[in-house]
Amino acid sequence: MDRVHRENMSVSINHIDERFFIKSANCPIFGTDLNGRIIEWNSKISDLSGCTWKDAHGLNLVDSFIGEQYQEKVRQWLRQAVLDSDSCQQNLKTEFVLSGNGIRSLLMNVTARKDLNGDVVGLLIIAQDVTDQSRSEQVVKAQAQELRQLVDQANAPIFGIDVNGKINEWNDRTALVTGYSQSEVTGKSLLHFIMPKLRHSVDEVLSVALRGDETTNYEMEFQTKSGEIRYFMVNISSRRDANSNIVGVIGIAQDVTETSEMEREIKATANELRQLVDTANAPIFGIDVFGNVNEWNDKTAEITGFAKVETFDKPLVTNFIVPHLQKSVQEVLDNALKGIETSNYELEFRTKYGETRYLLVNATTRRDANDEVTGVVGVAQDVTESRKHDREVAAMANELRQLVDNANAPIFGIDVEGNVNEWNAMTANITGYKRKEAFGKPLVSTFIVPKLRQSVQEVLDNALQGNETSNYELEFETKSGETRYLLVNATSRRDAENHIVGVVGVAQDVTETAKRDRAVTAMANELRQLVDNANAPIFGIDVHGNVNEWNDKTAEITGYAKSEAFSKPLVSTFIVPILRQSVQEVLDNALQGNETSNYELEFRTKSGQTRYLLLNATTRRDPDGEIVGVVGVAQDVTETKKHDREVATMANELRQLVDNANAPIFGIDNEGNVNEWNAMTANITGYSKKEAFGKPLVSTFIVPKLRQSVQEVLDNALQGNETSNYELEFETKSGETRYLLVNATSRRDAENHIVGVVGVAQDVT
Repeated sequence: MDRVHRENMSVSINHIDERFFIKSANCPIFGTDLNGRIIEWNSKISDLSGCTWKDAHGLNLVDSFIGEQYQEKVRQWLRQAVLDSDSCQQNLKTEFVLSGNGIRSLLMNVTARKDLNGDVVGLLIIAQDVTDQSRSEQVVKAQAQELRQLVDQANAPIFGIDVNGKINEWNDRTALVTGYSQSEVTGKSLLHFIMPKLRHSVDEVLSVALRGDETTNYEMEFQTKSGEIRYFMVNISSRRDANSNIVGVIGIAQDVTETSEMEREIKATANELRQLVDTANAPIFGIDVFGNVNEWNDKTAEITGFAKVETFDKPLVTNFIVPHLQKSVQEVLDNALKGIETSNYELEFRTKYGETRYLLVNATTRRDANDEVTGVVGVAQDVTESRKHDREVAAMANELRQLVDNANAPIFGIDVEGNVNEWNAMTANITGYKRKEAFGKPLVSTFIVPKLRQSVQEVLDNALQGNETSNYELEFETKSGETRYLLVNATSRRDAENHIVGVVGVAQDVTETAKRDRAVTAMANELRQLVDNANAPIFGIDVHGNVNEWNDKTAEITGYAKSEAFSKPLVSTFIVPILRQSVQEVLDNALQGNETSNYELEFRTKSGQTRYLLLNATTRRDPDGEIVGVVGVAQDVTETKKHDREVATMANELRQLVDNANAPIFGIDNEGNVNEWNAMTANITGYSKKEAFGKPLVSTFIVPKLRQSVQEVLDNALQGNETSNYELEFETKSGETRYLLVNATSRRDAENHIVGVVGVAQDVT
């Protein structure tokens, strides 16, 4: 092949040179080899970090540029990208250390770099600077952009020598092209593989590079193992160690022997880029110069619900952007079509299902091989969840502001100059100074009593240095000249970057504490007297079931003095045998926090009698809320039990009286159905109680002509208006009529509610 032809091919190759794409990208891009050393560093990352390519090249990425607390996490992330190179790694946010020790937050997306054999040879990292978004509760999680412009240099032959001209770098592509494996060439002179006629000039080029002067697009002829000649277009670069000392030379080449081979390499690169775009973990979409969709990767399809086939050639703005943003989005795209790119623009996509997804987009101008604008590519970050988080954070901030303002404790604060910048309603209430009167005033000299100003100033100064103080008592001077005693926790106040910007004091007004302490002591004494002298039995046990409370009434009822009962097991000593198990369960439950009300137990008195007590078993706790025993507050229902038995006897007697009375007695409920029917009524009517119960009295047993009037009498009685000596006619089972003179009386329950009517009659037939 003639030299003119090869030079033309060199120009073509140079046009697609991967480094061009990386350097021209509108986002920070950097890469490492498998040892974590930086081998890519574009202008965007140089501008951001303040560190040039020359300074960064060869440095360990993690050790040199990643914040200390993120280093191990980043190392694991990079290792995983190498091990799982065919899968998309999750984006990772980290702190990036700048040359001046500043910090920027970067959201990074990593892609494994492979050679033609599919072997991983390094990592390429595409980043977005999300510092501003991180300062707003990390709203934005940016990803990589301009993936289409990236080329993996591992697809080209790479070889290198040490300072003695011996080969120490020989990648798989070089081995493939020359036929020599890495093991066959390592340690040998590179010139051995160069055609004899070019060895002198190649030696000069290598010597120049070893002095730090690089050579680009130098053509050399390699002699392959099979004896063929391969033409390489090579960029010769100095190789440096971490201290920037030259330790050798690296050659990155293109095999320009055959045009067809070049075309295959270009096609492979194009396929790789297409796959990278389609499978990227970030939404990527694009338009042509008419605004119609011509790029729509898998992630965009996943987020929006629209498949690529549904979107292609459709106007992006009118079809997929929410109406209120269409005008501004169109302006961003129009600017990009003029070469004016936009970074971190937030737009709202309308999904196929009517939902809205929030995307943070870098709009990049798309150009053809002649540098003519052919469209726009958007590389985006789905920040829908971040927006939701934003709203939650805003709601939380508002809630916290209300909490501070309306807190029942005095809360006040100062800035780094000692001037008031926080003064809640309770502080205003206690001091008498309104917020507007306090704001901007020096706290110590304005509001602290003179004798304490120095010590209070020391406490605040310490907090401004990060040394906080708890339970410090200070004296506030109120507007009315009084002194209020506050117990304060002085806490350092920090901004989003953890810098101290002031001090917040959360206080307790303890002015009335002494008075309250005396009141509490008096109350405790009063409660002790109340328990001891209460008219109800009160007793208690510790966690072991032994008596530790025994008031005078308990002593009186049981006959056991407090000294006789204390420390004795309550259940086995004072409870009758048949109830001991159930009483023990009640006490055990109370010791677990499960209290019992109105439990009846039987106490055995000293004289051998049994007293019936209705008991509330309450858990007893110490000031820390720990269960320390059980207290029983009881009612002595011994007499009530006796009365209950008498009442039961009386009720039974009354039932017999009604059932066996010599007069007909019958009754109805609120629905008019029979619920009382004594033996005499059954005898007169011929209907047994069983036959009558539940039947409507009027329609079943009263002669038709009197049903309306009888119903009125019963309805009146159900309203509380009783009737005496009303004559009604009963229809008997045998068809006869019996004349009864009836007193209709309202029937009431224990709460005096009317629940029916009772009729007591005389048979006057």
